[in-house]
Amino acid sequence: MAEISVGKDDVAASHDAVGGTWLRWLWYDRSVRTQLLGTFVLINLVAGLAAAVIVIYNGRRAIEAELAASVEVAERFVRGTVERRTRENAGTLHLEDLAVHINNPRHVRILLVDADGHVIPSPSGEIDDGGTIAPATVPRWFAALVQVDDLRRDVPVVSGGRRIGTIVVVGQAADEIIEIWQDASGLALLALLLNVTVFAILYVALGRVLHPLTRLATGLRALERGHYRHRLPQPPVRELADITGRFNALADSLAGAHADNARLNRQLVTVQDDERRQIAMELHDEMGPCLFGVKANVGSIGRIAQTLPEAAATPIRERVASLMTITERMQVANRDLLGRLRPMALGHVPLADAIAGLVADFEGADRDRRFVLEIGHLAHGYGNAVDLTVYRCLQEGVTNAVRHADAGVITIALSEEDAASAYPGERMMLLRLSVRDDGRGIAPGTQPGLGWSGMKDRVRALGGRLTLTGAPDGGTRLDIVIPLEPAEAADNGYSQP
Repeated sequence: MAEISVGKDDVAASHDAVGGTWLRWLWYDRSVRTQLLGTFVLINLVAGLAAAVIVIYNGRRAIEAELAASVEVAERFVRGTVERRTRENAGTLHLEDLAVHINNPRHVRILLVDADGHVIPSPSGEIDDGGTIAPATVPRWFAALVQVDDLRRDVPVVSGGRRIGTIVVVGQAADEIIEIWQDASGLALLALLLNVTVFAILYVALGRVLHPLTRLATGLRALERGHYRHRLPQPPVRELADITGRFNALADSLAGAHADNARLNRQLVTVQDDERRQIAMELHDEMGPCLFGVKANVGSIGRIAQTLPEAAATPIRERVASLMTITERMQVANRDLLGRLRPMALGHVPLADAIAGLVADFEGADRDRRFVLEIGHLAHGYGNAVDLTVYRCLQEGVTNAVRHADAGVITIALSEEDAASAYPGERMMLLRLSVRDDGRGIAPGTQPGLGWSGMKDRVRALGGRLTLTGAPDGGTRLDIVIPLEPAEAADNGYSQP
């Protein structure tokens, strides 16, 4: 069995990749405002932690100093009381008498213990065992952090030369801990309120300051989609205003370049169409009469041959028939070439009638298929370039459906539509053509042909888009959308030859 070894470098790289993914998710994938606010919160957390450490440290030192001072004062008080009561009682003392004259001062617990180790009750009847009193109003974790060891002093009580007991002075931090907790919790609450207020102010302020960046990202996406008329308002922040100005200048340049390209593309299509129209005119005006003259002269030769003897007329009639056949083929080829160069109906009849005539030609040539024509609202025409593009694309799309799709029904739809513009308050007109069939669809790996490339180039030259998709249930759909300029959306005229 083959062994698989994983090197340390691979493990390290895997860990780095996981760490980078988490870091990207936690930080780099967040917005600038989120990162700034997160930095603010992180700084405040670190500052709060540092403040808590300082409070605990200073609190412990303050408790130790307070306990030492309190115990020292209480010890002097106890010794003075014992000496005074000894003088007043002529050297005789009783612990119960001392219990009446000794009270517990602040931060200190005083215990009277007899010679047997029993605690003498206070006059109120309570027995103080000298233990640490847990502050009920302070969390246990805070008390545990600032708690210090109890400070204890023992003062012996002697009566008649015999030690009758001990007065125990114990410094306890319960009261001091309560005071520190009250101060610290009050400051913490004030700091929390201030931080929440500052956070809210920063959230709103950063939103307003960084909003131009959001608009800039939206503007860049608009430029990416080809909306070169998109402009950004000038923000009040100087640095962002400079960026916005550069963006608007870039948009102006792109809009100008796009307009120049569109104009050049339209001029190119127009020049090509004009050349085709000129060639068609020459073929129609020159070749047509010439072919008609040839055919007439051939016919005249045939009639002259009829007056000749049969031996001489027979070969002449055969040549005449051959010449007549060739001439008719040339006339048919000339008419087909004229139709391919420039459909004669365009510019003379409405676009809808020209399209209907083209579909009727397909129906007459192919009786095995059903053609459905759906024509919506259309103007008389949209100019030489647009009308010829629609005509050629329809011709190529239906031809492909007939030749390659093995379709039974071919549906053609053509209409002018009112669509929402990318710019607020504006509308734009579109000319939409679709050719659908119920054939076998597009085979995987099919490469586009010359006809497809020609259609796409013409449509793109007019600023439109062309898509060819296969339906899930079979068949193919060709969609062509051409934006119309205001002059085209109206009933645009033609430049007649």
